[in-house]
Amino acid sequence: MTVSGFLAVINQTLDFAYPQVVIEGEVASFKINQGKWVFFDLKDSESTVGCFLSVYQLKVALEDGMLIRVTARPNITKWGKFSLTVTAIELAGEGAVRKAFELLKARFEAEGLFAPERKRPLPDFPRRITLITSAQAAAYNDFLKIIEGRWPYLTINHIQVQVQGVSAPEQIVAALNTANVSPAKPDIIVMIRGGGSAEDLQAFNHEDVVRAVFGSRVPTLVAIGHEDDVTLAELVADVRGATPTDAARLVVPDRADIAGQIQHQQARISTAISHQIAAQTSKINHLYSAFASQLRDVEQLTGGLRARLSLSAEQLTRQAWQRLENCQHLLASLNPTAILARGYSIATVRGRVIKDAAQVQPSDLIMLQLSHGSLNLQQKVDQDDDIRQKLF
Repeated sequence: MTVSGFLAVINQTLDFAYPQVVIEGEVASFKINQGKWVFFDLKDSESTVGCFLSVYQLKVALEDGMLIRVTARPNITKWGKFSLTVTAIELAGEGAVRKAFELLKARFEAEGLFAPERKRPLPDFPRRITLITSAQAAAYNDFLKIIEGRWPYLTINHIQVQVQGVSAPEQIVAALNTANVSPAKPDIIVMIRGGGSAEDLQAFNHEDVVRAVFGSRVPTLVAIGHEDDVTLAELVADVRGATPTDAARLVVPDRADIAGQIQHQQARISTAISHQIAAQTSKINHLYSAFASQLRDVEQLTGGLRARLSLSAEQLTRQAWQRLENCQHLLASLNPTAILARGYSIATVRGRVIKDAAQVQPSDLIMLQLSHGSLNLQQKVDQDDDIRQKLF
């Protein structure tokens, strides 16, 4: 056999006998090469085995001394070195979980994933929510029971996922993506899990899960474990629930409280309306009294003006009649017929009143207007007088 052939046979044998192994050990000699490849040793008190994976597969923060559990495929490299090609990593032990939590938390804080200003408020009265959890967990039934008692006027779409184990992060991420692209888009995405050890809850500290919650277009509420348990998924969510039951209280109002608030508001509105009616009635009565008083003043003023106007009109009428009588007397005194009645006459020639003898020519017809009747006269020239005037 050639060296290459021998290694190929050994790897085939390993693939057949041990296609996948899960090994727990302590991390040693952790390093990232060229920003692409991750190398570390997994050891216990007696032995050491090398591990390898790409940096894009590393979803938990590692450092030397942490206890982890890897899922891997054993093989021998072309350089004759035995190693494990890692496909998944779980943290094992409280210390490792806590250390990885702090490392990832610091990284996410530096990226701004926990910034309060980016968090969105939950709607007050959601009509549709998506619940991501395991139906086998007690938290699932507790959540539904509280929702039913508080606010049964909404639709709950449940997406079944594993909440611990190697496959849990992948299922949770898929559920979040499904909820975000659903045609019946929910008003809130709720993710819950009951209590457990720090190792049991580590799926909710997984980087992929945290980033999926951060990238959700729908407001998120996450409640994992007990009140003292804090996961990174809760810190990045828009709202954190202390427990799954607390999440149910946060996501919907209590219908009894709403009914009480409505009754209280109705009472306040009724009281306010009554006060307004009383105030407006008093104002109207005051205005009416003021108007009535002003109306009486106007009536008194009008009565006085009417009396004064009547008196003035009467005086003006008498004065007008007096002036009319004076004019009549004047006209009567100036009337030519009155002069004629006293024996005078009016002489006219060719329609013109004679005021000068020079107006009359010999043989003119002169008309005399008398008080009663008229006379026509013709001037006669005395020839002797005319001759006499010529001689002298």
